[in-house]
Amino acid sequence: MDAMELKESQQAARDFVPEVEAFLGALPITREKFSIRVNRCDGTEGEQRDDIYHIWVGLRGVAPGNDVAAILDGLHARWRDAGWTITRYRRLDNGGVNLAATDPATGNGYTLDSGFEPAPDAYVVGFFNTPCYQSPSGKVDFGEIDSRTAGIGLVR
Repeated sequence: MDAMELKESQQAARDFVPEVEAFLGALPITREKFSIRVNRCDGTEGEQRDDIYHIWVGLRGVAPGNDVAAILDGLHARWRDAGWTITRYRRLDNGGVNLAATDPATGNGYTLDSGFEPAPDAYVVGFFNTPCYQSPSGKVDFGEIDSRTAGIGLVR
């Protein structure tokens, strides 16, 4: 395993969240919930350590045009054509789509799932995460990040 990049968690969030924001800003999805967390990563031997983490962003949203499957199908084609590693792409019986991929340039993971009741054509959840980092100062504060105190400007 390659050595993890050293980066403070707040800086990692300030670097990653604008990337997710730009990605989401290009999609016709209205946000219902958006959250940012610092989560644990396993060490090289599978151990849990207080200085290894990744940034996780969660989204719950709605495609106002009731066309979330078409949106995700379009993303799949774009990511595939751009050389991303598609880790999951499947259609559900109710018309929903599950899509996950890794950006080869950054190692960041993007996951979007649809097909949820009561509006399988509209509801979407997304999970976005960075690769694992190691905190150069040691122990990381895990959990939800308040974007205002972290200096992360969010688009609403």
